[in-house]
Amino acid sequence: MFERNLKDVLLIAPVSKTAAATASATIDCKGADYATIRVALSTGVNTNAVGPTLSLLDCDTSNGTFATVTADRTAEDNSPAKVVTYGIDLKAKKRYLKLSVTSATATNDTVVVSAVATLSRKDVGPTGTTGAGDVVVYA
Repeated sequence: MFERNLKDVLLIAPVSKTAAATASATIDCKGADYATIRVALSTGVNTNAVGPTLSLLDCDTSNGTFATVTADRTAEDNSPAKVVTYGIDLKAKKRYLKLSVTSATATNDTVVVSAVATLSRKDVGPTGTTGAGDVVVYA
């Protein structure tokens, strides 16, 4: 059975970022009550690698000044490849969400990242963290 009231959006297609490079995307959440954003991070290049910084922000317009939704996840440990999942209750948030993933500054801090968002209505909102990913953040 297919769920109704769900919309999947590819936010960041798999991309490699190194030396303080940023991958980011903005999503229009109009009409949605919840967003689940899953960020897949590759394994760090070596044991000296510093993980990327993940930022989730919101704004009333797609090109305005975005404000932090939840605290940045700085130097996210990606020594094992992992999925970081954000569960966002959009009813108290602004219309647009922006996700950015910034690699650390050294060349060995390269990370391959991708992100997918699922927008849903309140009748199919998040119910828990089981099976949601390695790291789950609700905002």
